[in-house]
Amino acid sequence: MPLMRDIAETLSQEDMVRGVIEEIVHKDDLMALMPFSRTDGKAYVYVREKTNSEGSFLDVNEVVPEGASEVEEVVTKLRIIAGDVDVDKFLNETMSDTNQQLAIQIAMKAKGLATTFRRALIQGDSAVNPKSFDGLNKLVNDTGNYFEAGPNGSALSLAALDELIDMVNGRPDALMMRPGTFRALKTLWRAAGGNTGGMLQIDNFGLSVPAHDGIPIIINEFIPGNVAQGSTANTCSVYALRLNEVDGVHGLFGGESAGIRIEDIGTVQNKDATRTRLKWYCGLALKATKSLAAIRGVTNV
Repeated sequence: MPLMRDIAETLSQEDMVRGVIEEIVHKDDLMALMPFSRTDGKAYVYVREKTNSEGSFLDVNEVVPEGASEVEEVVTKLRIIAGDVDVDKFLNETMSDTNQQLAIQIAMKAKGLATTFRRALIQGDSAVNPKSFDGLNKLVNDTGNYFEAGPNGSALSLAALDELIDMVNGRPDALMMRPGTFRALKTLWRAAGGNTGGMLQIDNFGLSVPAHDGIPIIINEFIPGNVAQGSTANTCSVYALRLNEVDGVHGLFGGESAGIRIEDIGTVQNKDATRTRLKWYCGLALKATKSLAAIRGVTNV
C-alpha cells in the first residue's frame, strides 16, 4: 500500500518533535550472534556424515573386512524476502519539513523485512510455505534431537536444562528461550541459591547477556507460546545452539553483501510517486544435526 496523505500529515505538523517513536519492538539477540555465509548460487550445498564404518577385531590370517562410511548431501535453498515502498512525490516534497517521509518509510520497511526474517528463523516451514526457508523448529523436528518436558507439558527445571546442554555435541554457544521461560529460570536460580544469573560479557559483540552454566542466554519473543502438548494448550520450546559456519547453525545470504539491500526503482508508471524496493536473499543452514537441540512442552511461556 502506498504512503497515504493522512499518514504523511501526521509526520508533518507544527511544533512536532522530529523522529518516530518506536512502538513495535522485538526482543531478539540471536541476530547479533549468528554468523552468516555467502553463497553465489541459488542454493547452499554441503555434505553431512551419515554412518561411520568401524573396524573389527581379527584373528591371525583372517580376511580384513571392507566397509565404507556413508554421507548425505544437504541442500538449503536461498529465499527472497522483499517489499516495495511507494511515496507520493507531492507528500515527500511538501510534508518533509519535520520528518523525511521517504527516509522514514524506508527505515520502517527495513525493520519489517527484518521481522519477517526473525520470525522465519524460528517458525519457518517450507512444507507450509514453499517460499520460506526452514526455521529452527522445523530443523530440530527433522533431526529428532529434542525431548518433551512431559506428556502434557511441564515447568522448566535445571535438570532439563542440563539434559538439553548434553544433547549438543561439544558445548552450546547459546540457549534460547521466551521471556516468560527466562523469568521462570531466574526463579529457579534464586531457589537454588548461589548464582543468580549474573551478566556475561560476550567478546567481539560489545553487549552483555545473561548466562546459565557459562552459556549465554538469548531471549527471543518469536518462539511460539501457544503450542499444544497433550492436554496443555499453551507450551513453548527452549533451544540450545552451536553457532558457527563449520558444524553449527548459521545464516545464509546471496549476492554481494549481507543484509537488506535498497533499490531506487524510480517513478511509478501510473502515479506521481517514487518506488523503493527492499530485498534480502537469505536462508538458514544446520551443518551437524547435534548442533541444535530443544526441550518441547515447557509450560513457562
